[in-house]
Amino acid sequence: MKNQFKLWLSASCVAVAVGMPAVAQEEDAEARQDTVVVTGSFIAGTPEDAALPVDVLTAGELKLEGSPSVSELIRNLGVSSGVDGQTNQFASNGLEGTSNVNLRGLGPGRTLVLLNGKRQTFSPYSVGEQAQLFVDTNMIPSAAIGRIEVLKDGAAALYGSDAIAGVVNFITRNDLDGFEVGGSFQQFDGSDGEYDVSAAWGKQGGDWNFIISAGYQYRNEVPLLEKDWAISDITENPVGGFSSLSNPGRYVALGATGVIGAVNREAGCTDVGGIVNPANDQCYFQFTQFDNLVEEEERYQIFAEFNREFGNGVGLHVEALYGMTDVPSWKTSPSYPPQELATQVVPVTNPGFQQYIADNPGDFPAGTLAALYIGRSFGWGGFPGTGGAQEGFREHETLRLAGELDGTFENGINWSASLGYSEASADRNTNDTYILGFTAALNGFGVCTDPITGNDPATGTQPFAAGYTGSLVAGTGACEYYNPFSNAIPANAITGEANPSYVPGLENSETLADWMTDGQFTAAETSLLVFDAVMNGQSNVQAAGGSVGWAAGFQVRQETYTLTPNALNNLNITPGPGGTGPFSFLAGFTPADRDQTIYAAFGELQIPLFEDLDVQVAMRYEDYGGDVGSTFDPKVAAKWQVNDAFSLRGSAQTSFKGPTLNQLAGNVTTLQFVAPTSAFKAVDQFGNPALSPESAFSFNIGGIYQQGGFSASLDYYNFDFSDPIIVEDQASIVNAALAAIAAGDTDNAILERITFTDNNSDGINQANEIARVETNIVNGPDIKTSGFDIRAENVWDNAFAGGDFSLGAEASYILEYDVDDFEIEGVVIPGGDRVDQFNRSNFSRSLPSWKANVFANLSAGDHNFRGVMRHIDSYEDERGDLTGNGTSDIDSQTTFDLFYTWQSTAWDLDLGLSVVNVTDEDPPFAQFDLNYDPYTHNPFGRTFKISVTKRFGGSD
Repeated sequence: MKNQFKLWLSASCVAVAVGMPAVAQEEDAEARQDTVVVTGSFIAGTPEDAALPVDVLTAGELKLEGSPSVSELIRNLGVSSGVDGQTNQFASNGLEGTSNVNLRGLGPGRTLVLLNGKRQTFSPYSVGEQAQLFVDTNMIPSAAIGRIEVLKDGAAALYGSDAIAGVVNFITRNDLDGFEVGGSFQQFDGSDGEYDVSAAWGKQGGDWNFIISAGYQYRNEVPLLEKDWAISDITENPVGGFSSLSNPGRYVALGATGVIGAVNREAGCTDVGGIVNPANDQCYFQFTQFDNLVEEEERYQIFAEFNREFGNGVGLHVEALYGMTDVPSWKTSPSYPPQELATQVVPVTNPGFQQYIADNPGDFPAGTLAALYIGRSFGWGGFPGTGGAQEGFREHETLRLAGELDGTFENGINWSASLGYSEASADRNTNDTYILGFTAALNGFGVCTDPITGNDPATGTQPFAAGYTGSLVAGTGACEYYNPFSNAIPANAITGEANPSYVPGLENSETLADWMTDGQFTAAETSLLVFDAVMNGQSNVQAAGGSVGWAAGFQVRQETYTLTPNALNNLNITPGPGGTGPFSFLAGFTPADRDQTIYAAFGELQIPLFEDLDVQVAMRYEDYGGDVGSTFDPKVAAKWQVNDAFSLRGSAQTSFKGPTLNQLAGNVTTLQFVAPTSAFKAVDQFGNPALSPESAFSFNIGGIYQQGGFSASLDYYNFDFSDPIIVEDQASIVNAALAAIAAGDTDNAILERITFTDNNSDGINQANEIARVETNIVNGPDIKTSGFDIRAENVWDNAFAGGDFSLGAEASYILEYDVDDFEIEGVVIPGGDRVDQFNRSNFSRSLPSWKANVFANLSAGDHNFRGVMRHIDSYEDERGDLTGNGTSDIDSQTTFDLFYTWQSTAWDLDLGLSVVNVTDEDPPFAQFDLNYDPYTHNPFGRTFKISVTKRFGGSD
């Protein structure tokens, strides 16, 4: 049967469920505990077989906590650290609209996400720090979820690659009979609200059932400006979204003999909203004022499944999933900082330049013929025609079709065969400024020339270059000047305050802005085709505790990955003036079309060694072929029922993860803050066909105690991780390169990783001349992490006026996350323990040592009251004090949530009211563009939510 892929979990294991009550209104507690099945085995077992650390969260239990979204649920898990899910364009590049799971902080790509026990394809765009592809959990419809099982243990011996940190299995409901419709609305300060609606219909026949559910979610845009903590002063947080490449900017005056002077700060800087940095007296731009805390987002999901038991005992399961997320107007800075400044030369004939000299005669020295403009194309004046920010979009789609046949042979052996196909596609578009188009416009040849090459279409030559013989005249006819000076800006795009230095007629037109910029569009797609065949049963071999169970099977899966840039973004078609594409900030891509086929065979034994001691042994062989090769991974787990109240469990295994197709070749570009430059820079990331598979040895030891209404568990975990696939830290490369320059070691190979400009014309590379950084995907340093998971709960039946009361707590504590030293181009990059660190300077993510939840629950008839206290411990920014305020701490955060649920049996109606973060706690301050840590903390403040579900006909 379909349950052959799971193992019955004992009542004591259910007590490990994260932050959930012992009872749910619509289910009988004892019956539920006896019939829960758990991810982690291919052998159908008994409650006494459980030997694995698994958390089980049912839909009924989640309802009592306000029916959180999948993203919210994962963020609250104590065992999950550093997850994507909030808008975070400054670290999670281009992942808006997606979410993932990151068990043990080992990386989102190292947690295997299953749907009904089967694999799902990756979302096509990877997380930046480790180039990891991940399953987008936002595509799983909440209305279809029956329960979620979290296996907090390495599981490669059973499930194969990607299960190094554990498994999260989303299992859909199949028992709905009738029609159900629901919806919710939630709101927090600064938001116009977000809502979701869902509908589900199910029919239960005598030997079949069919269920279909659909969901729609909408989130309103919330600008960062709506949160007073999100926009800081430069003296409070100099890395809070500030850039030294501003508009207005600064200039290097050029005369007949070369450099003849400099303008450190344009006179109109503060007139349009610019910020003067007291550290260097330069005009800075705070780009986060144009960004969003929440993007406008729409999501559609539909899921259907059909189950049939035929008369011969053969069972059929068929399922289909479609999901789509649309982020139609993703907001970003009016323009990005250019990586190549040498082409940004403004001739003195530019009308804006002439007006500036007339208004500020002492700024530029006599003999100035031109000036090198050190700034961006659009800044404090916003992008013409949009009222401020530029817009892009992100679209994500996924499709899944799967079927399974199962049955039992006459000899009692169970069998199953399944075939599943899933594909995911994602399109994203981000605007940027043309390098040569900007140069042409500075010289008066905007609009009338080709923005990619700067050429006159009639002659094929650049009219601003020496020797031009065509008919185009600067600023005449269709040709327009771009004016970089503040006299082109009518008003501050954020406040609307008029600019006193604005001169009508010198503004840059919408036509010019649209000509000078374009979208860098890329489409990516992944697919996964999986065939599984498994047999299991009970052998004739008898151990002291009963017969030995067994399972064996094989799997074949084919993965594909394609990356398709448009012509502008394709380096094979449009290499641009420097070989990185035509745009000033965003580098282009090379197309990719790759596939691989992976073969696996696995086996498992369930040995009741004694009546009170059960042992599980599993092993898997997986072959990637080619240079990646093959691997063999065993696992052993055991549970000893010491007495009626106390049991011990443990496991040990090796795990592995093969390189994903995006890691093996090609190149992408991410946008990262390069600290010595005080600006975001393009970081080019190159694939590596010589990557070795990742591997890990891990073990888990734990104890479970249950006596009466009290239950508790304690588990110790330990992972020893070798050859993790990482992206080299750009911060390490930059720091090593600057150290080599300071030491006079100009031949150091590390310098080849950085493209410098020479704005000061002194022949010496400096931090502020870094244009872009090259990083490679490599097998990185070994990692060792360990810690504890703790849970305790007590249930008092009929404690208050006939109602049941429970009180409990769960916590995860990381003892260590130790990273070895490693080398980049012969330079040793020191490792160390990364627990209690922000980890913005390396490939790891935020790792607070403690995450804990304390909950109390009162169930009285149709009414349920629940309170939860959530605590995240403080941690350090390993980069030190960047603010000058004497601390680099990121404070702890403690929030309180209240939930009320009315589950009316008479009305077949559920009503939920909740207040999340009752005391309206702001997220702790972090030295980051957003002023908080989006991987860890909830930034929304006090949030009110109401949810309603109504059932018609049948029974659930």
